[in-house]
Amino acid sequence: MTSICELLAESGWHVRALATSFSEAARPEDTLTLLEGLGIVVDRRVKRGVELRYSHRGVDFRTVVVGSGLKLLDWERVHGRAFDLAFDEELSSFRPDVIFTYGMLPGDRRRQARAIRAGAKVVFGLRNENYLGFREWDHLSGVLTPSQYLADLYFADSGLKATALFAALDPQEIVATERDPIFITLINPSVRKGVDFFARLAERMSLTRPDLPFLVIESEGSAGTLMAAGHRAGFDLARHENIMVSQAVPQPKDIFAPTRVLLAPSVREAAGRVVAEALLNGVPPIVSDRGGLAEMCCGAGRVLPIDDDEHD
Repeated sequence: MTSICELLAESGWHVRALATSFSEAARPEDTLTLLEGLGIVVDRRVKRGVELRYSHRGVDFRTVVVGSGLKLLDWERVHGRAFDLAFDEELSSFRPDVIFTYGMLPGDRRRQARAIRAGAKVVFGLRNENYLGFREWDHLSGVLTPSQYLADLYFADSGLKATALFAALDPQEIVATERDPIFITLINPSVRKGVDFFARLAERMSLTRPDLPFLVIESEGSAGTLMAAGHRAGFDLARHENIMVSQAVPQPKDIFAPTRVLLAPSVREAAGRVVAEALLNGVPPIVSDRGGLAEMCCGAGRVLPIDDDEHD
């Protein structure tokens, strides 16, 4: 969604972004440290510890700092008032024509209603299958999905007419200028991303071809979830020296610089942006036949079936 906003800014739109600093990463990094590591200059005039403001690629960002240790649904309870004040301030001072957003929790819907009363159109970024069974879409001016698969799924579920907009990709963030393709790479070793399938594959390959190196990039899932998947299957992946785990990296190009093959064995996947990113780097993707992964391959890579008894 950020990439879409950056493309709009490049096309002449005036774009402002409001968010919290909440992260679903297994090991969330301090937001200010992360931004400065990317060379982004943060406005020091804003009171540190409450908000962060900066501009990047034509978009003016305002981030409400929520701290660490919160679960996904906790930030609204703890920091909802601060976020609402920032939202209403942006609504009155910026007066946006369009609000591009996601989330349908009560706080989200109240903010969407206030935007509509202020004269804005609300466009919803529908990026997953979590809203199947939801019916209250009528207030929206548009819905964007990252794949035709997801648009068709919601039309069958509720008659929702969404527009499939293929992944917005910025080569500057994605294409590695220098590559040393060594690893068979998995991004985000979580259950929904197929960590159980990967664990069995890595065990078998490590026994028969220990010369093939695997790289696992942490995100929502961590080294712990990878080891747990091995233990569920009855073996210890830690004994294999060819399996390496890396913490999350700031930009996609940092993933693909050392990647030889991308594995995406997801059991649930709305689209699979990493597949498109791999193709842009000339990295062949091997994906499961679930969700929108095959669509993202655009006829390239390999699409393989996975068993129905994989963890859902």
